[in-house]
Amino acid sequence: MLLFASTATMAKDMPSDAALDRCLNDASTTLVMNQCYAASIAIWDQQLNQHYNTLMKTLTGDAKNRLRIAQRAWLSYRDSWLEASRSQLNSQGTLGSVTLSAQRLSLVRNQALMLQSLSKSSCANADDC
Repeated sequence: MLLFASTATMAKDMPSDAALDRCLNDASTTLVMNQCYAASIAIWDQQLNQHYNTLMKTLTGDAKNRLRIAQRAWLSYRDSWLEASRSQLNSQGTLGSVTLSAQRLSLVRNQALMLQSLSKSSCANADDC
């Protein structure tokens, strides 16, 4: 079985990361691995949207507009990155799809943590403070 680095080390307080680790450890096919990632991505995407919406309700004026612009730019970056990765990973067969799922999760998780850090006026990664 393929071993993946623990996702819980990046966001220790998120049960979805522990659930992802358990799911991946039990997965015996790339289809199931992709399903594991899809479930975790959905949770992190929900967190991302929650933090973004909270910020949009609390910010005003220029700060609100800049966040909207930044989030739209991030969405474009995310999509461009995944498209570039997809073209590179197509030659890796089904394992390439798992790598792409892992990349998508990393992008969404990181953005959710960045938005959370803005809403809490703290660092996204405690090691950065």
